[in-house]
Amino acid sequence: MNEKEVSLAELKNLAIGFDRAEMRDLDIVNGEERIRERGYMAVWNLDKKERACIAPKSFCVIQHRQATEAIIDALTSLNINAKAKVKTSRHGVFINIDFPDVKFQLEEVGEEFTSGIHIESCYDKTTGLVIGARITRLKCTNGMLVEIIKPHKIRFSEELKITLEGIIDKILKDIIANDDKLTKMVSECMQDSVEWTALKLLLKYMFKNKKMIRDIFKQLDLNKERISRFELYNSITNIATHGERIKPNIEIWLQNKANKIMKHSFKELAEIEIPKIEVQE
Repeated sequence: MNEKEVSLAELKNLAIGFDRAEMRDLDIVNGEERIRERGYMAVWNLDKKERACIAPKSFCVIQHRQATEAIIDALTSLNINAKAKVKTSRHGVFINIDFPDVKFQLEEVGEEFTSGIHIESCYDKTTGLVIGARITRLKCTNGMLVEIIKPHKIRFSEELKITLEGIIDKILKDIIANDDKLTKMVSECMQDSVEWTALKLLLKYMFKNKKMIRDIFKQLDLNKERISRFELYNSITNIATHGERIKPNIEIWLQNKANKIMKHSFKELAEIEIPKIEVQE
């Protein structure tokens, strides 16, 4: 499903049609004998009519609709103006929610951002519901997932709405409280640059996919002698945010790569990503 931008009211209506799941007993077949697995169960997607994953018996499914409605109720209670973008995978729902009125500036690097949250609700993962910080760079509307603030993994609770109110409020405060750290990271990214030859070698090992590497180069200024880490970072987040038919798992994979580029210098990236070649004497 392509990314769809909706209001919170539209998102609530959309959530009615999200897949449902339940826990089912799991049997192990040994020849002609069927043995009931005691420690694990299957998470069964009722609408797809197939198993999504195997989870510990203590695991409790949070329905996509339930999670989405609880988040909307929490945002409504906090009186936050919000707009959402939704993507779905076979067993997952991925929602990026931006708060256009919650802005902050990194004056030292001349950048302005809006805050937001990223939500993953997946039946094929035992992490349950995951909610993390998201900020959007206003110059190019590239959305980035902020790794300096730890994502929250949420288990089922009858008080899910109240739990989410506290988490969303904490995420917004953490983003503002960490603006110095973010400024430092962006500033270092802008100052760190590399020549094309070294960049091509690095991307070869970081991404491996030739089409993805070509798409990254299309976002860069080929007339420059050197490319900064911030320019590379933005080219990748631009593909993740605006790329056509980008699947949710690919978007998250790209965002993780971009986060690694934001956090590590080109020299460190080369040491991490490029395999050492042993020279035989």
